[in-house]
Amino acid sequence: MNILITGGTSGLGKATVELLQKDGHQIYFSYLANEKFTAVAKELEDTYSNVKGEPLNFCEDDSVDAFCKKITAWNIDVLVNCTYVGRPQTTYFHKIVPEDFLKAFQFNIIPTVKITQASIDVMKKKKFGKIINIITEAVIGLPPMGYTLYAANKAYLMELSSVWNKEYTRYNITSNCILPAYMQTAFAEVDERILDQMIKNHPLKKLLTPEEVANNIKFFVDASQQVNGVKLQINAGTLLI
Repeated sequence: MNILITGGTSGLGKATVELLQKDGHQIYFSYLANEKFTAVAKELEDTYSNVKGEPLNFCEDDSVDAFCKKITAWNIDVLVNCTYVGRPQTTYFHKIVPEDFLKAFQFNIIPTVKITQASIDVMKKKKFGKIINIITEAVIGLPPMGYTLYAANKAYLMELSSVWNKEYTRYNITSNCILPAYMQTAFAEVDERILDQMIKNHPLKKLLTPEEVANNIKFFVDASQQVNGVKLQINAGTLLI
């Protein structure tokens, strides 16, 4: 299958690229074209013949629009919405200026909407497709303090996924969500003392890894089209809906 993963040069996105390419899929991934991620993208392309990176800046409309135009040529079967711009933890709700809510929405939801719309256009013609959305367990229960923008945008994406379930099942397109607990990555880096306490309080005494979550993305890639509308929590059963 032809699989598009947004944000494929670090953390969960990179782990997913490396896992799914093993099955012979054609993997396309987006990356921010700075020095660090460009180097990682080149390394992935040089290492795997079935992997192709494409620069994308979620914060620039022209970049997003140009990226979307290429999706038709890629003949996408699977879209993994993984990218998030910003940090999960910022500050208390009352300290966030209204303009920051708008920016967070513009830089995360709008690009994801455009990319998903472009992918659905391809999938509808094929009468087949899979959309896999990376959410967070912060949208269930009580999110950690400082997660206002992150949790709100992820909750919005999760509700969009329900809309896609309703509107596109007749085209044989599925939309599923993965809600992982905290993963120890550069994206969600915390103070070492907090990290130690999180590990101590964890029932398995180990935190979730990107590789473990990538394996669950693979489950949805491989699953029957009967698997649709699922919101899969990966948190060792510490928080249940």
